[in-house]
Amino acid sequence: MGIRDTQGFTIIETTLFLAISGVLVVAMIAGAGVSLNIQRYRDASESFKSLLQAQYAALNNVQNGRDNTLTCDSTAAITSGTVARGQSDCILVGRYVRIDQSDITVYNVLAKQTSATTSGTNDITALRNNYALNASSFDREEKTMDWGTQIAWPKSGGGAHSPTTPRTIGILMIRSPDSGLIYTFSSTDIPPDKNVVPQSTFKDPTNGLLQAGSGIPGQGARTICVGSGGLLVAGDMAVYINAYAASASAIEMRSNDLAGVGSQC
Repeated sequence: MGIRDTQGFTIIETTLFLAISGVLVVAMIAGAGVSLNIQRYRDASESFKSLLQAQYAALNNVQNGRDNTLTCDSTAAITSGTVARGQSDCILVGRYVRIDQSDITVYNVLAKQTSATTSGTNDITALRNNYALNASSFDREEKTMDWGTQIAWPKSGGGAHSPTTPRTIGILMIRSPDSGLIYTFSSTDIPPDKNVVPQSTFKDPTNGLLQAGSGIPGQGARTICVGSGGLLVAGDMAVYINAYAASASAIEMRSNDLAGVGSQC
């Protein structure tokens, strides 16, 4: 009776197989992690853009969250007092978005007319001269940018800054009580305390948000880079606010090199 010689794997062959399999598994896990980080970053960037766009919808669909035990004073600040809903002297005219690195605070902006509108006066001059403006802390909203992202300066081109973080910015979307038109203003010179927004934030002659023209601060375009916050991505993206923005469509998401802007995040 003959003896059959059975062939098998040697220890060296088995070890090599396990080593190669291990390398492939690690590579797959690493690749999946990078893809997940990229998706998280994109989602966070889109959420930030959507939050800014939503402020225009809030202006077009005004909601009053106060009850009839609150009213406003001569500076358009919320105070105690009984006034029937819909009969207050103050009107909701804007949304003020304060962004400090990754912390976002959104306020309603109230206005109270202090003098009659002058014939021929443009909307911005009328807001500065004929209305008291105040950011209401009564119904402010606080949010945090997703997945550790934060706003940053461009690394090169228009608006470049070094270092790129930390960064703060204030953005005011406001509707003229006279014409109904919406205007957008922004400034990097904002109050350090989110709990107190002085009236000078809007109407200060030098640094106030309500300044016309293409310069900065004012109605000029803004590139707000979205820093990845440690997520492994190829290049940061940016939310771009077009000059003279008046609607949600003026807020765009742009990839690195920010085509047409000459800036890189």
